[in-house]
Amino acid sequence: MIIFNKHKLRTTLQKISIMKKLLIALSVISLSIQAQHKGKCASVKNRSQGNHTSILSMLASSYMVNLEDQYDLNFYHLNLNLSIANKNVSGNVRSLATVKSASLDSFAFELYSTMIIDSVYLNGIKTPVSRNVDEARVPFATPLTLGATIDATVYYHGTPPTVLGPQAGDGYNNGTSQSYTNTASYSLSECYHAYEWFPCKQQLRDKIDSSWVFITTDSTNKAGSNGVLTNVVTNGNMRTFQWKNNHPIDYYLISVALAQYKDYSFYAHPAGYTDSVLIQNYVYNDPQFMIDNQTLIDSTKQLVEYFSSIYGLYPWADQKYGHCITPLGGGMEHQTMTTMTDYLDFSTIAHELGHQWFGDKATCGTWHDIAMNEAFADYTEYLAYEHFEHSNAAPSMLQEHNYIMSQPNGSVYNPDTTSENRIFDTRLTYFKGGAILHTLRFVINNDSLFFAAYRNYLQQYNYSEGTIANFEASVETTTGLNLNQFFTQWAYGEGFPTFNVHWNQTGNNFIMRSIQTVSDASVTPLFITPIQYTLVRSIGDTTIKVMHSQDTAWYNFNVSGTVTGIIVDSANWIINKVVGPVRDGTLVGIEQVAVNNKQLTIYPNPSSGSFLVNYTDNIDELKVSNILGQLVYETKPHTANATLTIDDAGVYFITLTSGTTISTKKIIVNK
Repeated sequence: MIIFNKHKLRTTLQKISIMKKLLIALSVISLSIQAQHKGKCASVKNRSQGNHTSILSMLASSYMVNLEDQYDLNFYHLNLNLSIANKNVSGNVRSLATVKSASLDSFAFELYSTMIIDSVYLNGIKTPVSRNVDEARVPFATPLTLGATIDATVYYHGTPPTVLGPQAGDGYNNGTSQSYTNTASYSLSECYHAYEWFPCKQQLRDKIDSSWVFITTDSTNKAGSNGVLTNVVTNGNMRTFQWKNNHPIDYYLISVALAQYKDYSFYAHPAGYTDSVLIQNYVYNDPQFMIDNQTLIDSTKQLVEYFSSIYGLYPWADQKYGHCITPLGGGMEHQTMTTMTDYLDFSTIAHELGHQWFGDKATCGTWHDIAMNEAFADYTEYLAYEHFEHSNAAPSMLQEHNYIMSQPNGSVYNPDTTSENRIFDTRLTYFKGGAILHTLRFVINNDSLFFAAYRNYLQQYNYSEGTIANFEASVETTTGLNLNQFFTQWAYGEGFPTFNVHWNQTGNNFIMRSIQTVSDASVTPLFITPIQYTLVRSIGDTTIKVMHSQDTAWYNFNVSGTVTGIIVDSANWIINKVVGPVRDGTLVGIEQVAVNNKQLTIYPNPSSGSFLVNYTDNIDELKVSNILGQLVYETKPHTANATLTIDDAGVYFITLTSGTTISTKKIIVNK
């Protein structure tokens, strides 16, 4: 899902250098536009808790969760009567499940309180149902034991709630396109809203093994859903569209969409796949829609083929991929058939398609880990730009960085699953999540290995659920890297670094000092990270990659040619701000002393008498002696940075003591 309408910024940004020093002025413009377009995907999924059902009814009670946890869902069959004239829903839902506990006395499910249950048949017997607001409980005649089959069919009808309206995305919506005047009805269940339109179990970790969705509607309509359209049955002026899916699916990915559609289909041909992949689109039966959008819809073919080459074969290749066009105002990655806005753009199509791997095939295991869906889909947009529209890739990443840094804190990991606004936070879940995948790619420093890590994670959590911690462990196994520090600071930590860079060049000797400050030191006091510096030289630019592992980092290189400037992180690998870089004539020499893995840095050296001394850790004792061995200064350092002043010109020696180890370095004072 895309976060905001990026394409309106593209033309301007393409004309501007990506050098951060030159783009600072764009930040205000970028953030202003982002504020206006915050949400194709994110805003569609956000719900205002204050105006919607109370969180207590959106999340099942612990009693209900306990009952639901005692059975494993195997199959759903939704058999529904729907219309584009209203939001009314009627029909039945059959659930097949297996008992997981030693003894289960009731079948529990959720259904919105105003939806009317007409009857429930439990293992073929009509059984009374008891309701507590949105929770329903149906007792078995005798308790079922471990491994027993549950066969429950709920007959019901009603009008799903309308609170936020079709542009905001209640569980089930009805609306009219402002651009094409077509009317559609459609579902949007993520993350707590499936129960608003069908009886269900809303637990991420219980994927349904397979599902059928049969939709009966007026014969002038077409109805789309998951899987394969196996049959269309006509009965007078009504038609039933029978969709069958034989792959695991999470409750919130089951979908319906209906309108006066026409079927616009074609095929993709992923490399190495002997068959073809059906791209089946239900689009408005309006010639103008295809005039406006056919090129964008056609791009789905190339995207399916490309993503299959880097992520592995499209997960539902034996079924289909496609879109149902609605006035949704964004996109929702319903498995095999995205419910899509009627104003398309390239990044939205790429984002929702990326979800078929990350979100649908491998689903977040908890809503704390929603970035396992959205961060990957966000970075999929970047990868699509990088491959197909390369000039848009760097401006897109820079734009996201600017928005991330519009506030000083917040983590990719979501601490609050009771707020859908936080779950689908554009800045953190989408942009920061996608940006740190870009950083991870930089850290791994090998695209073959990076995408192998993607594929191995998908294989490990194939049709299952994974968390950020699962992803970290999987990538470590693939790459052999220890990524604990990376995920601690970027995924679970908060804020971002600012690098204050000073540099100087004397002959071929190049010296650089980078002081890191952070936006939220109370959570993440230091970002230990590799970073690139591009040296702009008279004989051609060169880029160096170094590790920043302490508050103040020093670098000393032999550099040919004349350096005229520095660009920090020119490829936007890292979320960061930059102060400078500034040429600083006082940086004329660096001396470093190591003792017991503790390091002291002294500069400038030689000096006119004032030296800046940096410590990586406490040293037991520091002494300064003159050339005659006479002690001129002595201290037991307690601060990380200090200024040492020596009045008289000459040669001196700094001696460090740590335990029983002693190390000495020469310094020179010129007057």
